[in-house]
Amino acid sequence: MFFNFSFWRYVTNPSQLALNHQSSAMRGFNIRIVFLFLSGIVIFALRDIWGMTTESLSPMLATATYGDYTIARFVSVIGSALWAIVYISFHLYVVSYILGLLTSIPVRRIVPLQLLVTGVLLIEKALVFLVFAVKGEATNVSFLSFGPLTSTFSDIWFLVMFLNQLTLITALIVSLQFSFIRTYTKTMNWKSLLAVLIGLQIVFALLTTAVGYIPFERLFNYIVSGGAA
Repeated sequence: MFFNFSFWRYVTNPSQLALNHQSSAMRGFNIRIVFLFLSGIVIFALRDIWGMTTESLSPMLATATYGDYTIARFVSVIGSALWAIVYISFHLYVVSYILGLLTSIPVRRIVPLQLLVTGVLLIEKALVFLVFAVKGEATNVSFLSFGPLTSTFSDIWFLVMFLNQLTLITALIVSLQFSFIRTYTKTMNWKSLLAVLIGLQIVFALLTTAVGYIPFERLFNYIVSGGAA
């Protein structure tokens, strides 16, 4: 027997995806993966073209020629497209591998679940970008997260950015993964499963926040200049 993979059908009913995946072969999945990557590239590129995450290029308007600035913008857009591929690949395959190790479910069975998760993440990014574009301004924190609330009572930027990674979408992702895995395994203790999934999101949020503090631009200049001051 076969069943057709549908994002909008299974994002609201991941347990049904688990049941169908155990009893039937799936059709129409590869084209969804291609569409997911193309959508991510477009979203990340549009964000960069509009100006999100390109603050470091602004000083070039005053210090560099127009040609250099144009080249820098092109490189920035290409970098955003490449980062979209890395971002999607991580959530689609690396997280699937991690969940496979934690739950003993074959990785290839978890990839469809992670396609739903990655699609939801891209929808979140598209929504945030749309609101920023309509308002004509952007911030470092998402209105869907706890970041803005935290910034009202804390000056600890690491805490603000950490909680900025924990959004309403994070809760939805945990719900999708919990529903799918619990239906698929049936024997795994639900409390342990929920604790593992929440802990995984907290670890990802901590790592993402920590990476943001790595001075990549300074390291790049140091390597290129051969360590010269």
